[in-house]
Amino acid sequence: MMPGRTIRKPAPPAEPADLARIKSPPPCACLAERDAVAECAVELRRIGDKADLRQKILNLITKLFCPKT
Repeated sequence: MMPGRTIRKPAPPAEPADLARIKSPPPCACLAERDAVAECAVELRRIGDKADLRQKILNLITKLFCPKT
């Protein structure tokens, strides 16, 4: 141990989760949620692809009209 530093106290052990409190959603809600997440991921991918294409076009225009940079 380095001089001038105090020793950290160990953290108390974590309490076990009460499994009776945690309820799983009904199966149909899980499927609907999973479908919504998948659809959202597809839309975000499309948005990202459009933004990437836009950035590539801007980079090409910059290279053509500003060759010094």
